[in-house]
Amino acid sequence: MNGPSVEKDGQGKSVSPRDSLKEIENAHYLQLSEVMDQKVKTEAGITLGRLQDFVFVDDPKYAEVTDLVVRRPFGRPPLRVPWGQVRSMSALETVARSLAGGAEYPKIEDLEDVLLLRDKILDKRILDTRGYGVDVVYDVQLLRAGDKLFVVAAEVGREARRRRLGIWGRLADSVSEASTHEERIPWKYVQAIGPELTSTKGDVKLTVTRDALNDIPPQDAADILEELNREERISVFNALNLEAAAHALEATEPRVQREIIADTDVTRLGQIFAHLSPVEIADIISILPEEDATDLLGMLKGDVATKVRSLVGEHDVPALTLAVRGVLEFPEYLTVEEAFTRFRTQAPKCAVTMYIYVVDRDYRLQGVVDINELLQAGPRQRLGEIMTRSLIVVSPRTVRSRVLELFRKYHFRAIPVVDDSRKILGVIREKDAFVLENEDQRAKRLL
Repeated sequence: MNGPSVEKDGQGKSVSPRDSLKEIENAHYLQLSEVMDQKVKTEAGITLGRLQDFVFVDDPKYAEVTDLVVRRPFGRPPLRVPWGQVRSMSALETVARSLAGGAEYPKIEDLEDVLLLRDKILDKRILDTRGYGVDVVYDVQLLRAGDKLFVVAAEVGREARRRRLGIWGRLADSVSEASTHEERIPWKYVQAIGPELTSTKGDVKLTVTRDALNDIPPQDAADILEELNREERISVFNALNLEAAAHALEATEPRVQREIIADTDVTRLGQIFAHLSPVEIADIISILPEEDATDLLGMLKGDVATKVRSLVGEHDVPALTLAVRGVLEFPEYLTVEEAFTRFRTQAPKCAVTMYIYVVDRDYRLQGVVDINELLQAGPRQRLGEIMTRSLIVVSPRTVRSRVLELFRKYHFRAIPVVDDSRKILGVIREKDAFVLENEDQRAKRLL
């Protein structure tokens, strides 16, 4: 599912995806459970009732909230508040505009004819394409971007259950194993909600198998941008913070990239590019018209500018040009338990997290530990005991064609670049090595 709101995630993304709210300039994520049953007031402070549900319009890639359903006491019909009238929404309360002349919001006499997010989705089983149960929808993630509210994902994991069930969820976790599959399922992998799904029966169905969920990339923002019209797209893009905008821009298709760049202030583009690697910047610039590409190249400074110009203009660039910093370098004496603690702190800031590079006290590379190997190791084992000592490295001067050969031969996801003393200068990600490989394909992207 797709969608965010008053929250904070940064790619739906919360501190740990499912912690409390973390603000992202004008774009916010929040969970359905955080706002349900909270008071709904007008700007004048008049209480309309409590938030009962969201009316939404379904879509193959994302869904959009159109109205709020506000429950009122004493059996009175609920009110329908258009999303465009909502001024703010938080885990404490929702504030709607006061209507002119003291007018009241319209009543809803029959809820059977509308799609209701809480009513249709929460507590339903999720089945994959083979009919196997994946989990239960404990929560729904929303995204508020500009004046839009999107449904982003179904939350099915342990943290969503704990948040939804409170103390009962914590008790359940104490006697059961933690969930091992994806905790957040993008809306685009959920089949269209049909009439057979009611508040009391039916299952939510996916368009993928259960095993495939582990391979779903976090590209929700990019999917939304690709589906909007040009005016809506730039409004949503400008609402994202710089890092979120950078990842969304890099993930969108070339046609959308060109439109976003054409409609975005050059100063903001420079700030966004600061969150991308030279290879990612070069990949974007390579699909732009010549005049726009020249302008953006002129905006870049220092080492980044040199690397990007080299990547755009040459084929066999040196390995160091392709490399990114931000890798996990852990000492060989560290225990697996200690490595996990350090991983949780450092990984969010790293560009490469699938490998832990093991170094000695002088930071010379000794071996590598795949994150999957770390998961299977005993907590008291030391990294020096479980690391792979025979690893493939390249020098800063190794040319790109040779790097591609190594990736094709060994199927690594990253290769370290080391100096003569085997200190790590950076790491080349597989996607960066291949992203500019085929000049003919790059030319076709301009069509």
